[in-house]
Amino acid sequence: MDSWTERAIDAIAQNTIAGAAELAEQGADVLLRCARVDETATLADFNAQVLRISIALIRAQPAMAPLVNLANTALWGLDACRTHADARTRLAALVRDFKRRLRMHETTIAEAVLPLIPDRATVLTHSRSATVRAALLLAQRAGRQLTVVCTEGRPNYEGRVMATELAAQNIPVRLVIDALAASRAATADLVLVGTDHLNRDGLANKAGTFGVVMTAKSVGVPVYALCSSSKFLPPGYARPKQHHRPPEQVWEQAPASVQVENYYFDYTPLNSIAGIVTERGALPPAVIEGWLAALQLHPALAASQAGA
Repeated sequence: MDSWTERAIDAIAQNTIAGAAELAEQGADVLLRCARVDETATLADFNAQVLRISIALIRAQPAMAPLVNLANTALWGLDACRTHADARTRLAALVRDFKRRLRMHETTIAEAVLPLIPDRATVLTHSRSATVRAALLLAQRAGRQLTVVCTEGRPNYEGRVMATELAAQNIPVRLVIDALAASRAATADLVLVGTDHLNRDGLANKAGTFGVVMTAKSVGVPVYALCSSSKFLPPGYARPKQHHRPPEQVWEQAPASVQVENYYFDYTPLNSIAGIVTERGALPPAVIEGWLAALQLHPALAASQAGA
């Protein structure tokens, strides 16, 4: 792995603002360069290089399922190649198609969300999601008069970024502290959240999503998770472990006797959500579970988890 690739992967690892799809695009660019700038001598060496880079990308942001699916797509595609040159060409084609589908899914999901957004609605969203942003901007272009409630998204304040992006497009925005998220969800007309990864156990999103969803559900406010199939974790792929983040992000110089818990994600059961909006439309959890069951995990990725 050359120094450019190492720096690019490190930049992905350090990015705490971008959403899953945006990080997947950056990861795809790393694999594209692997296909263009190839110094390996044999097909076996090339495949091993792709696997090393793929695993490094996943470990850079283990909660982001599109990076898993990018790697899964690349590795299955390379299995059919019989020559070194064919593998390079095949990898570039697969990665370009993956990027194209990421962008297409964002558009089709936004279109599927539009009928779910009433006019003059107050919509709450938690943290920052490029797909949620696309859906809200499309609703505005379609003539919906909206007020969007954004949460701060501590400790990295992704919600401020989301609020800034929406306000720049003349959408009225209220930014609330995270502690108000649940109570504001209870008075909203609709809650839209993004997704970093999803499996049969539930969906992962910014910490606090679980509380927002359960509060909204208890008072009858519909909650929809916006989630392309690129964020589905294939069966056999273990749910990523939560990493404890630096306590200084929450409390600088906390007393030694105080244990600060700082985690970026939580998990929400699928059956607590009104629907999951995918590139195939708004679907109930039972349909999503059937879709998940049809996915296949490449053996090399399964082995990499076992050896992690």
